[in-house]
Amino acid sequence: MEGVAKPERFDIRLRLLCVGPLLVAAAVLTASPAAAATRELKSPRLSELGVASGPIRDSILSSSATRRLAAVASWGGTFTASTGEPVTINVSDTYPVDNARAQRWANFFGSLVHGSEISSVQVFLAPLDEVQQFCGQDALACYSPNQHLLVSPGDDPSADLSAEAVVTHEYGHHVANSRSDAPWAAIDYGTKRWSSYMQVCAKTAAGELFPGAEQDARYRLNPGEGFAESYRVLNQRRLGVAESPWQVVSNALYPDDTALSLIQQDILAPWNGNSQSTLSASLTKRAKTRTLSVATPLDGVFRVTIRAAKGERVGVDLLGNTGARISHTVVTGTSSRSLTTTVCGSRTYSVKLSLTKGSGRARATVSKA
Repeated sequence: MEGVAKPERFDIRLRLLCVGPLLVAAAVLTASPAAAATRELKSPRLSELGVASGPIRDSILSSSATRRLAAVASWGGTFTASTGEPVTINVSDTYPVDNARAQRWANFFGSLVHGSEISSVQVFLAPLDEVQQFCGQDALACYSPNQHLLVSPGDDPSADLSAEAVVTHEYGHHVANSRSDAPWAAIDYGTKRWSSYMQVCAKTAAGELFPGAEQDARYRLNPGEGFAESYRVLNQRRLGVAESPWQVVSNALYPDDTALSLIQQDILAPWNGNSQSTLSASLTKRAKTRTLSVATPLDGVFRVTIRAAKGERVGVDLLGNTGARISHTVVTGTSSRSLTTTVCGSRTYSVKLSLTKGSGRARATVSKA
């Protein structure tokens, strides 16, 4: 790149992290002795994105590290991205002051698939050795969910890994942190549609995935990291650049086209809470039993509230997709009762109404993700 110092080369050493039967090779990058003392902040160029390879292992920025980071000398501020949105970018004074390059970084963030969360992110760019003082010696970057603070290298951390790939992965954490996947934390489980499609809840219950795992070999099976990597893949494909190798998490989390499409939907049209609908069923002495089927395409909290007609007594059973009874209640007269469960992989529930007294139309109000 004309006018920019060549990126430093780093020696890549593999450390084996062993927990139970799993082994993970985590890249530990250390600066070569010949590294220049003064570095330059890289200027993002879309034609160069994604050409580098290597695992993107990151961490959660601790509260103590956040406090230490606040005392670091830096320059920068709030820049207006090419999309017209403000992006806060602070840069370690290890890099010479160059607001034009910081502006190009702001434009890069604007080029990613994003929503209003772009205005709340706090970006800190520094050389890798400085990043690791705050993020940990095995981490290439880190993110603070509470502070919305992203710490990442401002130049390529090695000849085999681009700064843009690392930053995109970290911004994926910020995207998830800014979305709801209630009753779970999206930063750990991923966004609502993506996590439902990837069966994160069901696979977590089965011991196949480990939301929030950051410190051991289960990191490879952390769906939050799988989401951030999938977000990187989505953006590299959209920008028409080479896709960095999928190395940091299990291939079981690698996104197909549907998964990438759902991530984009979760970003541009976020899930904002349960929807409600009303069903009804007429119960008589000849038709004492009715079963209402409810599709549940998304994981989350499912609640059905039954109100009987005057003089009626109705037994209510909430059934799973196998027909097994999850819960039961009885509704009498014009009173109402609710049954609640957590949708975790099941895509259909049934509400069975059984008349034991009177007749009339019973109504069911369904609340679901």
